[in-house]
Amino acid sequence: MLKTVDILIGVTVVMLLASLIVTVLTQFVTSVWNSRGRHLLRGVTDLLQQVAPGMQRDVASRIAAAVLSHPLIRAVGGRYGDVIQRNELTGVLLELAAGSGAHPLENTARDHLLKALQDGGIQDPAAALRKMTDVLLELETSHPELSANLKHNIALLEGAKSAFVARVNAWFDQTIDRVSDRFTFTTRGVTFVMGLLLAFAIQLDTPLLVNRLGTDPQLRATMVQQAVAIDVQQHRFDQMQPQQRQQMFDALASAELVSVPADFAEWKANWSGKGPHPNPTGVLLSAILLSFGAPFWYNALKNLLQLRSILTQKDDQQRAERQNSGSTQGSTPPA
Repeated sequence: MLKTVDILIGVTVVMLLASLIVTVLTQFVTSVWNSRGRHLLRGVTDLLQQVAPGMQRDVASRIAAAVLSHPLIRAVGGRYGDVIQRNELTGVLLELAAGSGAHPLENTARDHLLKALQDGGIQDPAAALRKMTDVLLELETSHPELSANLKHNIALLEGAKSAFVARVNAWFDQTIDRVSDRFTFTTRGVTFVMGLLLAFAIQLDTPLLVNRLGTDPQLRATMVQQAVAIDVQQHRFDQMQPQQRQQMFDALASAELVSVPADFAEWKANWSGKGPHPNPTGVLLSAILLSFGAPFWYNALKNLLQLRSILTQKDDQQRAERQNSGSTQGSTPPA
């Protein structure tokens, strides 16, 4: 039983370290692609069509793009903002409809937005903005203890009280939940692709790894030591120093558990080399396991170390009982 646990610990350590690379790659891809901002753009577009049913999709998309490109909402590099509050959304829509702000909305989209606001009970967006500002200033004076977010919400409800604002408030939370779900689903897909690329790049074959750990006691002991180092040195793996991570990667490389071929010829030759060699099915299995993410493997490692500690204590107790039993029998005088 202890041997099986040690094999699982070894596999978990390898998956944990490889998952860290996958996490970094995934974050890089989603950041460059502005994945969260793009999903929020789609969500705001859906929301606009929900609160203004007659608005065409392309018009709603242009308005949503203008909202997420607002100087106070957009992300670094001028990309679409990936976070927006309910009062910010309504305030920017009023600003765009009023034609104010540093980046006014183009005329066709602005006309559609004005019509949607008027149909929802806001005849003059500029006047609504001024009233919101007056209410906000009054709240700053009379209720300074209130949070900034609460003050803005109160100013919005009092300054732009209308069916349009009511519909935005009614659908905003559900829209953001769906944006979060779509972003999570997309990120999982990117994580799997990154895991697949990494597994094939370093030729990480899980069945081959299990076989090596099962036949090499010294390797199992080394991997258990690495696991203890991860669990003891830091309470959270993602807070480990880069030097500690590099040392563990070096340990895996020296044990030939992971390797990066020098060129394509070497990578290709490894698939049909002499003795045990990577198998595409095993590498695909590794990619699936890597898609679980570093937090999953870190929690699995902690649980396996706790189980190993319990099993080790039981083995020590049984060994002590056998020794005591043997000593008692050896000291019993013959009848």
